[in-house]
Amino acid sequence: MSPRSLFQRMCVVLALIAIATFLFYIGKGHTLFIDTNALTVGDNELRSYASATVIVNGKKLNSSMGRAERSMVVVGGPKHTIEIVDDADTDRRVTKKLTIPTFMNKVIVSIPAIIGDCPEEYWITPFIPPSMVDVPVEKMQQQNTLP
Repeated sequence: MSPRSLFQRMCVVLALIAIATFLFYIGKGHTLFIDTNALTVGDNELRSYASATVIVNGKKLNSSMGRAERSMVVVGGPKHTIEIVDDADTDRRVTKKLTIPTFMNKVIVSIPAIIGDCPEEYWITPFIPPSMVDVPVEKMQQQNTLP
């Protein structure tokens, strides 16, 4: 094998690795939990609109969201646009651009933080599901065994 042939093969392998990395980055899926629960930042308590319409990447969520609600949307890629419209006053409209970290699969997007002009680190937090130890015994489903 000549040095030129070896160089060409190495270039092809490096190009394929670069393309695969780029496609992974732009195609990575994320689950966004759109959350309207009140948020306390410093001494300020931030609240969402009483009823709001949320639009993610130009697609409206199924229904308008009230306070203390959570909706789920699955998106692809790292960059997204979120638009929040107050149902009572359609002139109150907030549009922001979000960047989801690549290796965060499930994240919580806080609507009160976006409306309240908080720093971006309050907009997105990782979703950590509650452990089964925290679930009260009354809420666990019981399995009946037949004799």
